[in-house]
Amino acid sequence: MFNRSELGFQHHSQCQDPDAPIRQTDSDAVAARLSAVRKNYLDDPFVKCLVPRAQFQQPRPPLINIGTYVRTKGIDDLIEEWLSRAEETGRQCQIVSLGAGSDTRFWRIAVRRFHHLGKIWLVT
Repeated sequence: MFNRSELGFQHHSQCQDPDAPIRQTDSDAVAARLSAVRKNYLDDPFVKCLVPRAQFQQPRPPLINIGTYVRTKGIDDLIEEWLSRAEETGRQCQIVSLGAGSDTRFWRIAVRRFHHLGKIWLVT
């Protein structure tokens, strides 16, 4: 008797890209961010550049927009505090963003030109 792999059939899980769920999570997050920006929860001039066919994206429900706002504002406030403390003490600081994906935070920080920011490391 032959098994499926000997006949050239692959098991369904072998055909799928193992990174597909991670990429889908990133796509969902950036689409939620775009929705929150369009509904004026957030100001992010860069997000539309990261969403393919952004003009055709449907808005997300209010709970998604609010969640996106709360998460973004919380992280932004922490980073703002970190950068302010670096400026007050005259020290250079670094930011390491783990799981950055399609996060626009780097670009939003870069245009503000913080003098005490040494480096931003994005790890996707």
